[in-house]
Amino acid sequence: MSDFQLVLTNTAGLSSIASFWMFVGANGVKRSKELMMKAGSAIMALGFASLTIAIAARGFEAGRFPLANLYESLLWFAWATMGGYLAISLAYGVRQLGWLASLTAATMFLYGSWLPTNQHDITPLVPALVSYWRQIHVPPLIVSYATFFLAGLAGLLQLWHARRLQSLMSLAATVAAAGTAVALGTFTTVETPYLQALFVGGSLLGTIVSWLRVEKVGQNPNKKLSEVYDDVSYRCVTIGFPLLTFGIITGGLWANAAWGSYWSWDPKESMALVTWLSYAAYIHLRIHRECSAEKLSVVAVAGLLLTLLTYLGFNSLGFGGLHSYGRFK
Repeated sequence: MSDFQLVLTNTAGLSSIASFWMFVGANGVKRSKELMMKAGSAIMALGFASLTIAIAARGFEAGRFPLANLYESLLWFAWATMGGYLAISLAYGVRQLGWLASLTAATMFLYGSWLPTNQHDITPLVPALVSYWRQIHVPPLIVSYATFFLAGLAGLLQLWHARRLQSLMSLAATVAAAGTAVALGTFTTVETPYLQALFVGGSLLGTIVSWLRVEKVGQNPNKKLSEVYDDVSYRCVTIGFPLLTFGIITGGLWANAAWGSYWSWDPKESMALVTWLSYAAYIHLRIHRECSAEKLSVVAVAGLLLTLLTYLGFNSLGFGGLHSYGRFK
């Protein structure tokens, strides 16, 4: 990686951290809250611009499309998360999502910085990735993952403003446990059965508890903002769903061109299908109004967990398959 790329990437990473603290600080200062929120968005915009240039520079230096390993995919994920939040803030005029979006981007930068040096370096492509299908298949998937994360984060905020606090706390703890399992699976030697139990068991338990407690209402719900974040979550899903669909279809076409089979039931392929079905269910429930906005938020966060498992879980939790990078320690 060149010094130019390193400076731009570090600028983007530090911007995500700075914007996070600006958003958090804004909640404690009533008089300057709006100004600090705008400053947080401006800092994130700086980081987004820096990361855009860094990714382009990496592609120019590599002489290929810059999306070929886990580190590069994390850069794209952070880029899509930051850009998605900026688009939402412009469209809806709400900025509370900013601290969660910047925290997510900062976490991805940190996760990427801990990866081995050979992930950061620009290296020749392995034969399996030397295909024009790579730049057709992979970017829509990464962007869909980021929009699904934003949908889940908006779901958490919807629960907060609807004062479904017991359900919110259960889901927040579940997401934290799932992220911890992924980090431990990537960077430590903890045995995989324990990590799989933490992620899968914790996600199932937390989601079920949240669903059962979602009707427990706290004091002073903010109906207007809860409706706004319900709509934000839905709009993010409607953007991510066709991108995921396109990614799955082009993945099948690439697989057929490479191996003579459209579908091999590889673990990550199967999990992508499960994730697709979960968001198809979300859209169906939302369109037909078959459950409350709060229950839809629980579904959106469950989708976030499935997305995390599809994106990083199969790499770090020992499920194996053709799409796994393996553990790094």
